[in-house]
Amino acid sequence: MELTKGVLSKNLAELLDATGLSDEDFALLCELSRGTISNIKNGKSTGTVKTLNKIVNFTQTGVEKLNKPGFIPPLDLRERLQKKYRNDISKSVILSKVPSVPYIIKFRILKTQFLNDFKERNQIIRYIKDSYGWDVNPNTISTNLKRLEKLLIIKENPDKDIGNVYKKR
Repeated sequence: MELTKGVLSKNLAELLDATGLSDEDFALLCELSRGTISNIKNGKSTGTVKTLNKIVNFTQTGVEKLNKPGFIPPLDLRERLQKKYRNDISKSVILSKVPSVPYIIKFRILKTQFLNDFKERNQIIRYIKDSYGWDVNPNTISTNLKRLEKLLIIKENPDKDIGNVYKKR
């Protein structure tokens, strides 16, 4: 099987979002360097067979899936990993950290009815805190919401002179 940098890059980014891990934590759990993960994610490398095997072994996701256009990771991948590694203290501690903002938005909030109506950033932050107990950086939320324009309708806040409101498509 020939690995394609562009496909692998996009799919690794999706896999990272589904785990809720930072590049650094993901690399640590796969026993790789952050640079190796970044190079694959940024399309600079496809990684070695050994590197890909480490990613596959940690995530239980086949190489053929990672190299397939349109790859969609399991919606419950983070929970599966938490269950699988619950008796491995070094891994379970990292997997119990507050997940990444892309994970929170894509794999938690968008799976609820919360964004069926337009919401302001502060309402979203409050929902995350009240529903999951997670504190998130407001600027990080704004940046990530804007990056998800394929999943969200984003428009200027009609009630204020500043900010946007967000609703799922």
